Amino acid sequence: MVHSDFETLQAAYAFRGIELHQLQERLTSLEEENARLKEMLKAQQEALFGKKSETSSTIAPPEDNQDANLVNEDAPDTKANSGTIIVSAHTRKTRGSRTLDAKSLPKHTVIYDLIEEQKICTCCGKPLHFIGQEKSEQLEIIPTRYCIIEHIRMKYGCRPCDAIKMAPKPLAPLPKAIAGPSLLTDVILNKYQYHLPLYRQAKIMKSYSISISDKTLANWVMAIGEGLMPIYDALWVILESRYLQVDETPVKVLETNKKGYVWSYFAPNVGQGLVVFEFSNTRSGGVAFDRLKKFNGLLQTDGYSGYNVLRNRDGIVGFGCLSHARRKYSEVVKISGDNHGIAQEMIERMKPLYALEARMRDAKLHHRTRKRLRQKMARPILKAIHAWLRAVKPKVPPKSKLGKAIQYTLNQWPYLMTYLRHGMAEIDTNYVENKIREIALGKKNWLFFGNEDCGKIHALFYSLIISAVINDLNPRVYLHYILTKIHDIRRGIIDPITLLPDRIDCNALEQFAMEQIAFGKKMLESAQG
Repeated sequence: MVHSDFETLQAAYAFRGIELHQLQERLTSLEEENARLKEMLKAQQEALFGKKSETSSTIAPPEDNQDANLVNEDAPDTKANSGTIIVSAHTRKTRGSRTLDAKSLPKHTVIYDLIEEQKICTCCGKPLHFIGQEKSEQLEIIPTRYCIIEHIRMKYGCRPCDAIKMAPKPLAPLPKAIAGPSLLTDVILNKYQYHLPLYRQAKIMKSYSISISDKTLANWVMAIGEGLMPIYDALWVILESRYLQVDETPVKVLETNKKGYVWSYFAPNVGQGLVVFEFSNTRSGGVAFDRLKKFNGLLQTDGYSGYNVLRNRDGIVGFGCLSHARRKYSEVVKISGDNHGIAQEMIERMKPLYALEARMRDAKLHHRTRKRLRQKMARPILKAIHAWLRAVKPKVPPKSKLGKAIQYTLNQWPYLMTYLRHGMAEIDTNYVENKIREIALGKKNWLFFGNEDCGKIHALFYSLIISAVINDLNPRVYLHYILTKIHDIRRGIIDPITLLPDRIDCNALEQFAMEQIAFGKKMLESAQG
């Protein structure tokens, strides 16, 4: 009887032990779920009310002075004016300069003089004599002026031959529209560079007593886009480069009420860089795969699985973006508010990598030198980071935001290390992402693409305008100039590739700009009588 009771108690104790273990597992699971939900709530709050930047307040330079000196071995010793004064225990930003390049602006001189009766000394009554001038300058703006340019073509005839000869005039980009190239340039830049929707532009024109509907403006933009399509097609010369960065961003398509995507392809080593945007209805990796069929070289992307088919293709060396990994830890710090945890330590461990890249970029080092310095200085840092991540991973709940960040980094590790072997490659795709933000900013103003055709035209103008900026061209002058060449492109007189931002004749562009300034001055003088 005693033996039977003991066995019963032993079985009950074992059963209670199993129940306790199950409850402990359940408690752990609920705690992890609670932490995850708190992270989601904090992330939503950050998205609504928090700062959007992930930039660290400081990026520490490498501590090893000997290694730091290696960075400048190909360049003269120069000190960068960073705009920051280092003071004990804190940093202070210098005040921004108020100077401007007055030589680039037209100048109107106003002279203030005394009337003859005032040129008498009030003390002795004798005439005053001129002793000099006091000058000061003031920045002003002349409100937008719309005008009608009347084209009068002189006609001559030969009575015996019954022939007529007439003076030529420049062909308008849109022959049947009232809009001239300067107005069209303004409408396009306001929409795509300054993100001003067409209906707002129509309202502004209305305030100048010009009644043009936003639908008419849209038709003009679409027609000009179709005329410039050969230049857009020529931009795909970037596929001949050996290094591309690719990314994508979602946009809403009104016609289908679904998401579309703008894909960006950036070639850092073509001229000062060329970027081409492409609209697609899908985020499928097949979009980039089809576009890059003939591409061979380095392909840098984020960790989106759609790029895997490209990364594994013959002729392509796929590698990752360290900034995408770093951003995940920045998000954890934002949400948790913990500046001393694992996520913050990861950010601190990555700072020397970015400091090295910044110093090499400033020194304009050759690719071979960049590769050698990365192998010597960056590889040991990355190796230590990898070992540390593997060590801390078991201590972090896998479903938490930090756990997912660590898993993402470890999954992408082979691709994150690839940049070490290629000096021409960058550590991340931040440059092209910053350009995509131009589109993200625009979305807040124009909200959506109307349809697929609109998406293609948007991609065209963003490609041309942003590529012009990258190559240090004035977008207004560049766009105005190529609008005057639309008919020459259509007739095959000009090869569109010669009008790309990295290949255009800068002397011709400068001459065109001077002519437009002179014409504007002449029109202003005419208006003033």
